[in-house]
Amino acid sequence: MTIRSALLYSFTTRYASLVIQFVASVIIARLLSPTELGIYSVGAAVIMIAHTFRDFGTSAYVIQESELTEDRLRTAFTLTIMVAWVIAAILYSASGPLASFYDEPGVGEVLRVMSANFALIPFGSITLALLRREMNFRSIMFINLASTFVHSGASILFAVLGLGFISLAWAAVLGTATTVIGALMVNRSWVMAWPSLSERRHVLGFSVRSSVSSIASEAGHASPDIILGRVLGMEATGMFGRAMGYVQLFERLLQDVLRSVMLPYLSDEIRSGSNLRATLNRALENIASVSWFLIGLTAVLAEPGIRILFGSQWGEAAPIAQVLAVSMAIRCISPSLASGLVANGQIDLLMKVSVLSVGTKLLLLILLSPYGLFWASVGFSLSEALTLVIMLHTTHRKGMFTWGDYARVSARTLPPALVGLVPAVLVVASDIATDTFLERIALILCAGLSSLVLWLVVLWLFDIPPKHELQRLLDKILRRKRVTKAGDL
Repeated sequence: MTIRSALLYSFTTRYASLVIQFVASVIIARLLSPTELGIYSVGAAVIMIAHTFRDFGTSAYVIQESELTEDRLRTAFTLTIMVAWVIAAILYSASGPLASFYDEPGVGEVLRVMSANFALIPFGSITLALLRREMNFRSIMFINLASTFVHSGASILFAVLGLGFISLAWAAVLGTATTVIGALMVNRSWVMAWPSLSERRHVLGFSVRSSVSSIASEAGHASPDIILGRVLGMEATGMFGRAMGYVQLFERLLQDVLRSVMLPYLSDEIRSGSNLRATLNRALENIASVSWFLIGLTAVLAEPGIRILFGSQWGEAAPIAQVLAVSMAIRCISPSLASGLVANGQIDLLMKVSVLSVGTKLLLLILLSPYGLFWASVGFSLSEALTLVIMLHTTHRKGMFTWGDYARVSARTLPPALVGLVPAVLVVASDIATDTFLERIALILCAGLSSLVLWLVVLWLFDIPPKHELQRLLDKILRRKRVTKAGDL
């Protein structure tokens, strides 16, 4: 499968999942209170950290390994089971102490329910990694869509039945079970795979570093929930989570797709002898251009967007979301650079970058969160800026992506994004009424479409990425229409 086909399937997965998650989040925001969502967010934040450790870096190992033998696969599978089941036991045992730490019994209940995920995940993770290595994103699309549908549907059903915050925990378990079942339907051989640790030294050499890197990264993502839950309380944590959720609804349209595709793509390019720096430069021009425009539009439309998506009771999250959008714009190329380091066999450097990043984030949040939610979000954004500096310093030293490359990509793609946002800024700043649901929808459509048109015009006039990719897609659509018409004749 080509990179464009892989991206197409991944985008289809992400857009379809977004629709399902959008409907679910809108309903859930009206069924659960900020306090209930805050309780779940704190418990889920702990689970997120554990999730990064549960496959022990074996998925990334399977994707990037140049000489993947049967023994190495069996070793990776065995290590995944061992680590995941140990984590499940630890989480269950730690649920009581953590509930006492937050003075909230609900946090412990969330942890006990969601620890069941770790008993299930190992039976699908290696198959999913092999599908990604083979660029088989068609099968992954069906698996992920089924999981999203079950997860979202169950969360709504349980909330309607009055289960409260624990609805989201049980829904997560059902979503994971669906993913595992789907993966095993594609390849059942790993269910009865004979355990082996014969290649443990080779696999562990990569997986330990990958796990440390992943844990640090997820700790950074989860750190606001963990710290704010302790310093500012559950309501503030729920408000921050809603702001982050709004921003990531759109930022992840692109980044989640890229995370799933870039590592197998770059690993395959390196195995075929391609120049990594040239490949990254081509990719990051398109990534930065689209990311800056989408995230900028998300920030401009934060106030009406949040009220439409989650209800007027979440209006205070709008300024927080705008600050967090800045952090998303700053970090938009970092995940792809991280994939480049892994694909290039430099997982040790990524580990160091990740540890420095989470240390910076924790420090800034601890220092600034006592001053309120706004300053906590400022600290989060400053930490993303420092992380980008560290990442660029690392890739520059290795000749993968230099400071000059970043300056060139930014100079070429940032100005068109800023120009494209002008109509949206003008519409939002106007006196258009936004008191009702329909008025807010009209404002968003007017602002979004006018900015999109201007941005595309600038791209075409000045030959700026992703112009050529959009042209290629348009030509493909037109060719299919001509073939269809010829067949009808």
